[in-house]
Amino acid sequence: MTITNELFEQMRVQDNSGTAVKLRFEILSAVDALQPQPPIEWIVDGLISAGSVNVFYGEGGSKKTWALLDMGICVARGDDWLDFKTQAGGVLVIDEESGQRRIKRRVGDVLRGHNADSSTSIYCVSLAGFDFGNPNDICELYNLIINAKARLVIIDALADVMPGRDENAVKDVQPIFLSLRRIAEETQAALIIIHHANKGGSYRGSTAIKGALDLLLSVDSKSGSNEITFKTEKARDTTASIFMASANFMPEKFWLTPSTASSCEVFNKGQRYVLRYLLANGASLLQDISSNADSCSQVTAKNSVYNLADQGLITRTNGGGQGAKAIYDLTDKGRETASKL
Repeated sequence: MTITNELFEQMRVQDNSGTAVKLRFEILSAVDALQPQPPIEWIVDGLISAGSVNVFYGEGGSKKTWALLDMGICVARGDDWLDFKTQAGGVLVIDEESGQRRIKRRVGDVLRGHNADSSTSIYCVSLAGFDFGNPNDICELYNLIINAKARLVIIDALADVMPGRDENAVKDVQPIFLSLRRIAEETQAALIIIHHANKGGSYRGSTAIKGALDLLLSVDSKSGSNEITFKTEKARDTTASIFMASANFMPEKFWLTPSTASSCEVFNKGQRYVLRYLLANGASLLQDISSNADSCSQVTAKNSVYNLADQGLITRTNGGGQGAKAIYDLTDKGRETASKL
């Protein structure tokens, strides 16, 4: 029997009484895949996408919690976070480390640091004893996100929401991240889990953690320094990069500013080739960009064009349409970036 798209729509499973019920999953076909797809929706532009699961990790004292609370206030207000645009929306903080006294002080300091008032849409739940290996607690998290209309959820910290479980064991880690993935997909909120580094400086625990993520980002701040370095180690929707911030501590105030220290973006060979080519040659046909690749394959160069366009570093300069050959050029940001390579 040939399974057609129409038959897919009619497919059902039956319960014990013989009553037809809907499948618990949706079957996608080539028809669905070939439809025009919407652009990525960014909560933090070019970094944190809607419906994503992310981990920010670092050693104690790296200021990772301060940095993410700063991001949260910026998202709640729709303000830029460092050099990243944000999409305004509710923010939910699941605090299992600080306790009410500390989290209220920290959030208050960041609110005052951004001249934000009591109407700011940030909500905290502190020391609730969440266990995200428990389906009931996963349901509680879902309800909190819906009720807070949260677009960004900050969870502090991974070890505290999987009590009694082993971070190094796939059987303990994987079910938790599968549950978080489903919540992110269902609510289209971006989930950021704060995590700790191991003695070697990498993230602690099973490789299944990294495999489950859209973004894995390390946070590092040397003892006695207010400079924070952020480095992406895995990125599904964006390019790997390094960026820096300065932490500003004042009496009852805290905020981050883009750092004046040296920072650089990390590109693969194909991306570096495309940026250098367009800097040297100006607006160019996609075919010419790929066919002249000297440090990567033509396929890699072509894919790099699309990736750099998603990041706003290059743009298509002519319209689409049947038979139209794509022409790409650097944006102002892309020209500045390419000139530093």
